[in-house]
Amino acid sequence: MAKNVYGKKKTTRNILIGVIAVLVIAAAIFLIVALQKDGAGMNCFQRNATAVSADGVKASVAEYRVMYDMVASNYANSTLTDEYIRSLQEYTARETLMMKVYEKEAKALGLTLTEEQITESEKSADDQIASIEQYYANSMIQSGSYSKAALDKQLDNHYQQLGMSKSAYRAFVLQSIQSDYYRQALEAYYAENGSGIDEAELVDFYRKSVEETMTTKDEDGTEKPTYLEGQFWYNMTMAQYGYSAPMRYVPEGFIYVDFIKLEKSTAEEITQIVTEVIGGARDFDELMNSDENKDTFRNIMKAPYPIAEKDHSGLYVSDDVFAIANALEIGQIGTFAEEPKTAEDGTTTITAYLFRRAEGNICYDGDHGVIKLEYFEGLKEAEEEEYRLEQWLSDIKFEDAVYAYKGALG
Repeated sequence: MAKNVYGKKKTTRNILIGVIAVLVIAAAIFLIVALQKDGAGMNCFQRNATAVSADGVKASVAEYRVMYDMVASNYANSTLTDEYIRSLQEYTARETLMMKVYEKEAKALGLTLTEEQITESEKSADDQIASIEQYYANSMIQSGSYSKAALDKQLDNHYQQLGMSKSAYRAFVLQSIQSDYYRQALEAYYAENGSGIDEAELVDFYRKSVEETMTTKDEDGTEKPTYLEGQFWYNMTMAQYGYSAPMRYVPEGFIYVDFIKLEKSTAEEITQIVTEVIGGARDFDELMNSDENKDTFRNIMKAPYPIAEKDHSGLYVSDDVFAIANALEIGQIGTFAEEPKTAEDGTTTITAYLFRRAEGNICYDGDHGVIKLEYFEGLKEAEEEEYRLEQWLSDIKFEDAVYAYKGALG
């Protein structure tokens, strides 16, 4: 009996030794793989570390790197200051985190993706993975070096340099696509149910954010205006084409006009309209809000418009318009016609302007300063979103890894 007991103990001991040996070998293999460095010289532990966190969610260094490299590629041939690179790093980390925040906040409101959105996002993620494989396959075919084994090796190297496995990268792409669906769901929810934001708090938030852009400080601490001559209507022109946001404040020295731009083929047509408006036979406001008014800025900003002697190019070219408008009393109407222009097909176009001097009522503090929220199309909704983002990201924390990685900009 004693031998049997001893034999059982020996067998158990041998099993335990065998299990421990397997675990040690597995741990060793794991460490070898985990400690392998990727294209940025990071191992698995460094890639999986937190880069940024807020609102109870976090983004890893690997996720941040993928997003940052895409942003940095736009500045490949630029010389950037350390301060600008730092702002890009924080911007990228914030945007990476927002993919998770949108999903969390949408789900907290009971919002889910539709079956169609899920299917479309899955397909888009698969298409992006396939496009990477196709890119390398085409390159190898053109160089005469294609083989399935060579392609697999090239793809393994691609993802190793990226710092993500193929499956992890697909998951990241999928989350990026679906986060935009969640963002849209949130927008629709707030549009239907109201923002839930106190109006006074929103205005205060908006005004403070705009006021921060109105002045800058020299090295000695002296404040100076950030506005540059011509900037207001340059920004408006860029905003018209979706390249930038309009200026949200009016500097001193601007006057205000209600504005109509007419484009006709004959001077007689222009003269008739002007005569009718000046004589009161035709209503100025009715014409201003009609399709005859070719002023495209009315789809972006409500009238009246602020103009200055050297800041009006988006509306008209000649400085004479400002001179005429500046001499008007409030409510008086002025006119100006450009020289006729003949196109290659022989058609002639005459451009004329009607402008009525108006009171400066678009700013919170009189005739200059921060422009009221309601004057720009979609501005209030955009500020409500910014306000929510600030609440969600009130506890945001950027880890050192965010600033340590500069990628191509380092």
